[in-house]
Amino acid sequence: MWLLKPAAGLTGVLVLLSLLGLATCRPAGEDTQISFYYWKSNFKLTDAEQLALDTLKVSRLYVKFLDVDVDAEGRAYPKAAIRFDGQVPDGIDITPCVFITNRTFQSKQAGPVALADKVWDFLQQICKKQGLNPSEYQFDCDWTASTREPYFTFLQQIRKRIGPASLSATIRLHQYSNPQQTGLPPVDRGTLMYYNMGDIEDKAETNSILNNEKGAPYLQAPPYPLKLDLALPLFSWALLYRLGKLQAIINLPGEEVLELAADLEKIGPGLYQVKQNFYFEANYLNTGDRLRFEIPAAEELERAADMLHKIQNRSGNIIFYHLDEAALQNFPPGFLRQLAGHSGS
Repeated sequence: MWLLKPAAGLTGVLVLLSLLGLATCRPAGEDTQISFYYWKSNFKLTDAEQLALDTLKVSRLYVKFLDVDVDAEGRAYPKAAIRFDGQVPDGIDITPCVFITNRTFQSKQAGPVALADKVWDFLQQICKKQGLNPSEYQFDCDWTASTREPYFTFLQQIRKRIGPASLSATIRLHQYSNPQQTGLPPVDRGTLMYYNMGDIEDKAETNSILNNEKGAPYLQAPPYPLKLDLALPLFSWALLYRLGKLQAIINLPGEEVLELAADLEKIGPGLYQVKQNFYFEANYLNTGDRLRFEIPAAEELERAADMLHKIQNRSGNIIFYHLDEAALQNFPPGFLRQLAGHSGS
């Protein structure tokens, strides 16, 4: 059994204006159920985050409880376990999420049955401590044709343990478009992750978070056999390239941080070059390094939601990745309600 150990540890004007606007009219997409992922190591909502949940009538949060990876010997181990420093709001159902690397299921040391026992025990430690009785559990793994057998065995073992709760799994675009090869996970429902479809390693990529030109062809596939929730991105980051190769992903709330850095020169839309060596966001940058800032454009999110609306087997639920005060500054609740209207039933 893994023992549970603690993980390491402004309300924006745009948010408030959006909330005031929502209070005066009936928003579009009101029938669509909006949820959020919560992908931080410490669960503690800010006032702005709580206000957004209340305004959008959110009743479910998909909270990452832990990651699972393998060590150098191929043995599975948990990391980044969540810590609850804040209370779960009344009326919010928590869906525990577990991210598992694909290489975990490539390892011969990490048997799927034993792994299911360990993960389940670990989840129950957290749930018991917080007084949670989840109605759903979700697992996130970018499985492939070669790892589908052990991953699906793992999911079947989890299903035996969850009682009346439902079981869901994330579905990436390559899995959505080719279930004959990657297989259909033994779950009650899937969540189609419509983001991260670009090539993050390619320094010439325009936006690896949301690229509708690359995403649209996947959506031409026949209806997926599982009922699908839909997930759209709200996050942003800067990608650091050195000698043309990706060196680091730097989480940033907005491009202003790059624009204000004296040792960076803007050389194109969202593109920056390092003028001299310096530390930036705990990363040492070398002269000549390049940074590309990426954030989903509002119009591209609307276009994505329109395309996803055509998916026949969608559930009517939309999940935004992820709940964060900085993201709410960029994408206030009024805009999120509009997106829900685009992609709703």
